[in-house]
Amino acid sequence: MTSNDMDYRKIFETMVCQTERYLTESRLKTMVLGFSGGLDSTVTAAICHEVAKRNPALKFIGVSLPCSTNSAEENSSAAVAMHAFATECWVENLQKEYLLMRATCEQHYPSTPISQGNIKARLRMIYLYNIASVTGGLVMDTDNLTEHNLGFWTIHGDVADLNPIGSLWKHEVYELCRYLFTEVYPSSDDPRHKALRAAYDITPTDGNGVATGGDMAQIAPGHTYEEVDDILASYLEHGQQAVAALTQKYGEETVERVLSRHRNSAYKRQSMPYVIKL
Repeated sequence: MTSNDMDYRKIFETMVCQTERYLTESRLKTMVLGFSGGLDSTVTAAICHEVAKRNPALKFIGVSLPCSTNSAEENSSAAVAMHAFATECWVENLQKEYLLMRATCEQHYPSTPISQGNIKARLRMIYLYNIASVTGGLVMDTDNLTEHNLGFWTIHGDVADLNPIGSLWKHEVYELCRYLFTEVYPSSDDPRHKALRAAYDITPTDGNGVATGGDMAQIAPGHTYEEVDDILASYLEHGQQAVAALTQKYGEETVERVLSRHRNSAYKRQSMPYVIKL
């Protein structure tokens, strides 16, 4: 699977124009984004930044909402990105609120690492939606096509209103990021270049402490996002007929691990946010 023939200049322009159009047609005033420090939120921030730059009537509010499971590297990357792209930004640590909600939930049922991560994601969304409500805006969704097809998100958590990058596979988000810091913001002294480069280089995690070793440790240990995307795209296009060739290419355990995630998360894809079509 390759994305070498994709026109990322055109893709970025489409994302910016359609985001602005959606906001203006909906008579909204603000874009609200939770900064994780990772690739997806930083690339989404670059889109929001361009929208606000072209239309000064639209405001871009960025907030970093860490808990104790967020690494210092993630928090630092989030801070750099917020100050590089947002019109207004700040940090709000939610560890105290998380511990209180976790203790409340555990009065009746014990929690698990996944349920604890879901609590954190949903607390962040409460905070972001409150900002959107009082400022007349919407919350930006940062999930990509790979995450959608793996169920790698929290219902009523990190799913939001408007999703500019939802038509891109994860490896394509990497390529878009590379285009942005090499072509759109090429100067190494530009804070936007630094933010995108930091996000490009960071190890992707869920930010919730569900598992150690980053996203790929959960999805397909020892493989890359491009390989996972190849499995998913081939399966979606050819169905069960693709499995034999994929198994020969990547191994039975890896293919089944990826496809079982896809099948088991089908219920989560029944109700999705508005995704910009490319």
